[in-house]
Amino acid sequence: MNFRLTSFIAIVVLSELGGTVASATNLETEGVLTLLEEIRVPARDAGVLVEVAVRPGMEIAKDTPLAKLDETEAQVKRDQAQTDLSNAKRLARNDLKVRLAQKSHEVAAAELKRATEASERFSKSVSQSEIERLQLATEQADLQIYQARFDLKTAQLAVDTHEAALRLAEHQLAKRAIQAPAPGVVVEVLKHPGEWVEPGETVLRMVRMDRLRVEGFLAAQQATAKLVGRPAHVTIKLQSDKSIDIDGDVTFVSPEIHPVNGMVRVWVEIENRDAILRPGLQATIKIER
Repeated sequence: MNFRLTSFIAIVVLSELGGTVASATNLETEGVLTLLEEIRVPARDAGVLVEVAVRPGMEIAKDTPLAKLDETEAQVKRDQAQTDLSNAKRLARNDLKVRLAQKSHEVAAAELKRATEASERFSKSVSQSEIERLQLATEQADLQIYQARFDLKTAQLAVDTHEAALRLAEHQLAKRAIQAPAPGVVVEVLKHPGEWVEPGETVLRMVRMDRLRVEGFLAAQQATAKLVGRPAHVTIKLQSDKSIDIDGDVTFVSPEIHPVNGMVRVWVEIENRDAILRPGLQATIKIER
């Protein structure tokens, strides 16, 4: 039977049998420990699974490597993007055409100046057509400077494009690695090396054990939204003759009233620092008013 369904049935039974005890200082009811979070870790890209680094029962930290897809094609694309970026940076630093255009302009301007001065000193020593040709050459050299600077600026802007392409290639490569999105315990491995996976397909299932939820029921007239955030004291039965006390907080009061027994579902979250608590354990909840 599904664990969540089992927990729900247990809570309903507890609510029917135990009910709610009210005092001047707190509300008391019976409850059951349940999982706070179950995580179905998906593949983020399509490909062949080449490695699964964990097995059921392993306790893992956030960002722990869990599995890996074949990276061959993604690595080639990343390397190509790096090469393209390096070449783009090299071109963006090369101002040789600008300097050459500036030098050509200096030469053309100097020739035009000499021809103009000679024409002014000695009439008809330089023809008007020659002066016009030199003027055109000077203007062309000036335009070549503009074109060379434009090409250099374009090359510099291309660096941004190739940097973005490299970031995209690195992101695609990173998607081939599957990491733990949160701390927890691996409870089921659904895919194995050699299998093909699609984006969004569950590779493994894990549960968070550092925090747990205690679910119980209160009478509708007592279970109001004002209880959210209130301190709660939880006594958990570990064995028939042993229990543990833990403080927590009310995190949820259902807006729905059970149509049969008139009870309202309440959640209390608690820390499970030493990982000694397990879902399914029975508990007593005392909520401060």
